[in-house]
Amino acid sequence: MRSRLFLALAAAIAVGIAPATASPAPPGVRKLHVEAGAVHATVGASGKQVRLTLDPELQRAAERLLARSGAPEGAIVASDVRTGRILVWASRGDRDYVATPLAPSASLFKIVTAAALLEGRKVNVATPVCYTGGMSAITAADLQGRGATCTVFGEALGRSINGVFARLAGQHLTADDLRNKARDLGFDGEVPIDIPVAPSAAHVPADGLGLARAAAGFWSGRLSPLGALFAMQTIANDGERVRLSLLAPPGAQERGDAGALAPRSTDGRGLRADVARTLRSMLEVTTRRGTCAKAFRKPDGTRALGTMPVAAKTGTLVGGSPSRMFSWFASFAPSDRPEIAVSVMLANDIAWRTKANLVGRELLEIYFGRRRPGPVARRR
Repeated sequence: MRSRLFLALAAAIAVGIAPATASPAPPGVRKLHVEAGAVHATVGASGKQVRLTLDPELQRAAERLLARSGAPEGAIVASDVRTGRILVWASRGDRDYVATPLAPSASLFKIVTAAALLEGRKVNVATPVCYTGGMSAITAADLQGRGATCTVFGEALGRSINGVFARLAGQHLTADDLRNKARDLGFDGEVPIDIPVAPSAAHVPADGLGLARAAAGFWSGRLSPLGALFAMQTIANDGERVRLSLLAPPGAQERGDAGALAPRSTDGRGLRADVARTLRSMLEVTTRRGTCAKAFRKPDGTRALGTMPVAAKTGTLVGGSPSRMFSWFASFAPSDRPEIAVSVMLANDIAWRTKANLVGRELLEIYFGRRRPGPVARRR
């Protein structure tokens, strides 16, 4: 009976949160109720209400951001880093895209490659790397010779340099290295959460060129936004795999207090603590001078979120049928004292209105702005 309730809950979320096109509810499922002080799912023929951990205000904000994006499919999911409590579970489209591995992981997979390289002690942030090409694809020629452009590894993740990850993976990693780390971080298999979810899938060919392409994020598997969230939350927790929770615990159900959660629960370790801290510093480059530095600047030139450090990774890839421009943003903030992790996926038409990094930034601004009036400053 309990597993059927979980399945009904997952289905209720799929049809109850701001769909772009209406889809019929599965038998026995009603809808999601976002109220002033709580969020409930109505499930079963009896109309039983199940209280969720979601933050009503933030949930509504996420739904508005998704609707405004204009993307045919998309999702936003956010969690409290310390406890694993799900704060937002918003989906746009004909199904629940939070837990559906629709989009290719794209450049988010570079997080897996960077983690595997650091855990194997193959590189550090100061390791120099020279590369050639790789702007829109990885070819055999890109893996040969010394390379015409040089950088250090510490800059490569935030700037999402394909050639760096392709070369280093080809030199130091096996397909199993990448697959194993993908499982640790939620890019492959199910993430630990209290409802059934579809597993993400990492595809890493064993041949040299195929491995290099996958390591750089070219069609290395399908990832759910929930999987991307779990990866960022794991890094934010110094490598601990903190279990996610969407269902308020029984005590909270009775008291009407969704924030009163069960004790934090961990599911082993996904990364060494030193590796997680190194990844954190590399991901800060993304918002400071990397792939979404522009998105974190307002029209007047001031920085969004003030002096608060934000760790993030972006990803973009075009493909699928119908053709989509997949856009990713996965983040946690403040990166020095993490509170919230956010994952955004937009499956845009080729002509698109906005990208995931802007949507994610706006959600972070809403989260921190409501608690800290005025310009958001770094915590002391």
